[in-house]
Amino acid sequence: MVSLAAGSSSAEWVPNTDIYENEHSFIVRMEIAGVTRDDVHIHFVGHTLVVKGRRIDHCRATTRCRFHQMEVNYGVFERRLVIPRTVDGEKIKASCRNGFLRIELPKVSKSTPVPARIVVEHD
Repeated sequence: MVSLAAGSSSAEWVPNTDIYENEHSFIVRMEIAGVTRDDVHIHFVGHTLVVKGRRIDHCRATTRCRFHQMEVNYGVFERRLVIPRTVDGEKIKASCRNGFLRIELPKVSKSTPVPARIVVEHD
């Protein structure tokens, strides 16, 4: 079972995240609408997947505005997910489409985990 890593975070919000697996890979699907490619960073070290980023509130960043309702979270986020099996760090793929970040972590039978930095592809 995949679990959240222990430890505190200074995150301002936590994106909704689905984690599932098939025969060949673990798949992480994270809802990050409005987060640009340059504002999300993914690292995999040991058995821990770390996804950090930020969603900028352009209304408050560019002008003074008065909200009548505010339900969308902005600011910094961080998710740490412990993957229970060894994955091939060199073959991890990430893409972002329709507001969802999808990270595919291919399973390996036996290997030494390799630290990896993952580049996010956009449409």
